[in-house]
Amino acid sequence: MEKQIQILESFAIAIPTQKICVRIGYRTSSDRINPSVIELIEEAKTRSEELLNPRAIFRILDYSETNRHPIFTHAKKVALCICTIGPQIESESAKLMRSDELIKALILDAIGSESVEQVARQTDKILCEKALDMDLWPSKRFSPGYKLWNIEEQRYIFRMIPGENIGVTLNESCMMIPRKSVSFRINFYKTKELSTRSFR
Repeated sequence: MEKQIQILESFAIAIPTQKICVRIGYRTSSDRINPSVIELIEEAKTRSEELLNPRAIFRILDYSETNRHPIFTHAKKVALCICTIGPQIESESAKLMRSDELIKALILDAIGSESVEQVARQTDKILCEKALDMDLWPSKRFSPGYKLWNIEEQRYIFRMIPGENIGVTLNESCMMIPRKSVSFRINFYKTKELSTRSFR
């Protein structure tokens, strides 16, 4: 049932131009932006449509079936997830960098970062709905390396979920390949109060 591994492949990726501007160095949305930069961003957004391969894989477990990390002791269930947009944007950005097309490379990299974040947010929403369907309260997302949850917890996630099923692997430094990938857990609690505790 919920313990089975599930893969998601249908995502609506819409990148606001202003978010890309902020990611490439414009401090706020009110900064004056060169029209030529806007043009490059729009071109890159069109190009990125054929480079994106958004996918997510997740699994929902009873807390007793997890590695029982002590900061999550009150969770009833735990959703573990890996998201990615695939390697193509990263490869294309590196290719542009080697050709000294630095601004184009930077823009494409920013589009990749925003895209994988959208995949994570959309998957987060799906998992939160599943928690509510179980009459449980979902926490916010936790990624390894956040506060008290050590980066080495990546290995635990990849033990529990076959990231290779969506093309994601883990290196010895606990970094995901391709780089435009996100892993996280969401804890499901009995009460809203427990789901919003201060360690978030």
